[in-house]
Amino acid sequence: MAADRADPIERLEQQNRSRLPWLIAERHRRMAANPFAWFRGSAAQMASDLAGLPSSAHQVQLCGDAHLLNFGFYASPERSLVFDINDFDETAPGPFEWDVKRLLVSVVLVARQLKLELSDQERLARKVAGGYRKAMARFAAMPTLKLWNTLLHVERFVAELPASAFRRDLECAMELAQRRTGRQAVRKLCEFHPDGSALIRHEPPLIWRHRLVDQAWMAHPDHDHAIAVLMAGYRASLPAHRRHLLSRFTVVDTAFKAVGVGSVGTRCAIGLLKGPHPDDWLLLQSKEALPLPGQADQHQGQRVVEGQRLMQCVSDPFLGWTTTPRGIQLYWRQLRDWKAAIGLEAIQPDSLKAYGRLCASVLARAHARSGDPERLSAALGEDKRFERALAGFALAYADQVERDHGALLQAMASGRLTSSG
Repeated sequence: MAADRADPIERLEQQNRSRLPWLIAERHRRMAANPFAWFRGSAAQMASDLAGLPSSAHQVQLCGDAHLLNFGFYASPERSLVFDINDFDETAPGPFEWDVKRLLVSVVLVARQLKLELSDQERLARKVAGGYRKAMARFAAMPTLKLWNTLLHVERFVAELPASAFRRDLECAMELAQRRTGRQAVRKLCEFHPDGSALIRHEPPLIWRHRLVDQAWMAHPDHDHAIAVLMAGYRASLPAHRRHLLSRFTVVDTAFKAVGVGSVGTRCAIGLLKGPHPDDWLLLQSKEALPLPGQADQHQGQRVVEGQRLMQCVSDPFLGWTTTPRGIQLYWRQLRDWKAAIGLEAIQPDSLKAYGRLCASVLARAHARSGDPERLSAALGEDKRFERALAGFALAYADQVERDHGALLQAMASGRLTSSG
């Protein structure tokens, strides 16, 4: 890394200044869990580090945060379980290898949690990088329309796998995903009254109903006016048929809701909507879209939505964007609806390799959609120099992540960063 590399703790403190104060300690606690948790919450730090290094000329639409847990399952509009990249807060155009490097570092960090030897970590990183290179070669040979319609249907993919720990891991994740429906989310997050009405369950600090929050932190002193402004902007961003569908629903309640690791403390919220049928309940999630370097001239929520639509084969039908009366830019999507990720806590090494290669293939397809797959494949070549080089980077950067995580623990122990809220 560069000798004048910015202090990662200073960067964390700068980010905290614009975040909801009652969630700062929670953010620190989540990032402190282990080096991979720190890595998940510090995408901006790695982006800054990568920007200071030599880069290729091959530009694509980047995910920007392509670690293992930002791939997963969700429902297509046709109610099929699919697997794809599923987080796009950091999406922007950039050199293709930035995403690949972030994916490989996440593989190494998980391998270290599993206590794998250094040689095994390096081998895993090479195999995953090789999976990206080989997938890009396949996509480069495809007709354009076939490439754009290449979708990983999970049931079909799993049915074709031989019996293995990886297949069992995917089957468990599939079962979890199909239980995580919108209806299940409503039951878990809302409280119902005898007359059939419902409100979001108030569980501060992680779920805080907007009508009970200090008005200084709200979009507008008049909550109903703020919701009307938000919904008008959101509806305008949707296709006409989705606007028509949404017109059948009315907002009942809203609340701040802490999510993930890196997003904790940003203005993430959920909205409970009611339709005309007694069972018509819809939970939407809004997330604050933070500005990225070089992307300040566009609506940040629109940046996320358009980047997601470019990289995914199918996207959430309720994906849209809007702006609060105070100018905070948001994007919206459904909460849950078959969303789940594979468990990494006790994954077997062979499963980690297979899963990493699956994620690499999906990432290659996303890059092939937005970039020039033939040029990308030619640049990657047919030998293994690409994977050796990137595996070496992944090992070295994982060391840096561990040092940064140690600095976080030290800052929390010294009282520089709060660990209690």
